Amino acid sequence: MKHAAIHRFLMAALAAAALVAAPAVARADFSLYEQNGFKLDGALELGAGIFGAEASNFGADPAAENTGWYEGFVKPGLKGAYDTGQAGLFYGELSYVGSRTFADGDVAGFTSNDSKGWETEQAYVGWRSGDLLDALGEDALDISIGEQDFSIGDGFLIMDGQFDFADGAYWLAPHSSFDQAVVANINTAPVRGDLFYLESDADQGNTNLYGANVEYADETLGTVGASWMTIADSDFATRDGMDVYSLRGQGTPFANLGLEQLFLSGEFVYEGGGDTIDVDATGWYGEAGYTFAQCAWTPTLSYRYAAFSGDEAGSSDYEGFDPLFYGFSRGWGTYFMGEIVGEYYLFNTNEKVHMVHLSTQPTEALSAGAIYYDFSLDQKTAQGHDHFAQEVNVYADYAVNDNLFISSVFAWATPEAAARDTLGGDRETKLFEVAAYVNF
Repeated sequence: MKHAAIHRFLMAALAAAALVAAPAVARADFSLYEQNGFKLDGALELGAGIFGAEASNFGADPAAENTGWYEGFVKPGLKGAYDTGQAGLFYGELSYVGSRTFADGDVAGFTSNDSKGWETEQAYVGWRSGDLLDALGEDALDISIGEQDFSIGDGFLIMDGQFDFADGAYWLAPHSSFDQAVVANINTAPVRGDLFYLESDADQGNTNLYGANVEYADETLGTVGASWMTIADSDFATRDGMDVYSLRGQGTPFANLGLEQLFLSGEFVYEGGGDTIDVDATGWYGEAGYTFAQCAWTPTLSYRYAAFSGDEAGSSDYEGFDPLFYGFSRGWGTYFMGEIVGEYYLFNTNEKVHMVHLSTQPTEALSAGAIYYDFSLDQKTAQGHDHFAQEVNVYADYAVNDNLFISSVFAWATPEAAARDTLGGDRETKLFEVAAYVNF
């Protein structure tokens, strides 16, 4: 049966190439109207992916020896803006997403052949101050309200407001906006901040929260930030009334010492309190990377350690870290750690992860790399095991032109004792992914 999975991967690559061949050469001008300070643009995003897995769930179910599925979405939209000149700029956006999963559905069974739907993705209006508050700087104040995207830092905690299984296309993840968001952004460089209120959809437990974020940015050294938020209401009992505190930093802090190629990043999050359940949880990571700028393909080698607390049996508190709305931001492994384990089995709670990442840039349009993960549980299984799995991902990303982007990944994960305890399988899972995105 190994050849079946390999054949499926090759067919996926060919199908993806055929699927995007026509849009790749089509260039459309979506500027619909522009006059007297008013501008209206159209937007269109398309995505398609083909996936094949061997020994899903580490071979726990012999009936699901091989899994194959397809995902697709289309996202049309309108963007408008009106520049008043003296009173700032008014803007807004409206977009819809139609998405679907075909065939077997994903490895974990979040989606099936019946997972599909149409739903709004953006529906918001906003205002930027322009030169109105000249003493504070251009666009010092930006206020928006409605269904929109919002992120803090690089998405370790707040970035993706939806889980993308109700309407299919779980891996492509075309939905990321919050159902409702009120955001006030204050930008007085080098200091900026956000005041925000966010509401998620049912995929994320209809969670409502509000909070504040502040950051200090230096163009050379990087950014440090802190945020606080409280959960006002949620279908998840462990979230109700919980307070969340975060400290983070990212950049090249030793650039002035001649180490501008050394990149450091880290974040620490504490979760506590609660209306009905007393929460006491932590999640954090530390990462260091070095770019060998003088070498061919400018390779970057990085290491990250991430730790997320699990709930201790018999404890009066709840120690399971809640990852909230983390997202995909700086590239592979940020912060879906592992295309198999991180996408389908462990979700940034009750786990410890070692990651070693080698990335290269063979051409301006092509990047490629390999990632090794070692996963352990914070709290051991009932059988007394904590080592969960090891995983390797090999990927390539190719920007064909300004409109077309193609990604391909080969991943394999080896179960250790904790995964065998949890899922019941003892075989390596292999996964092939090819996806294409077209933007106008």
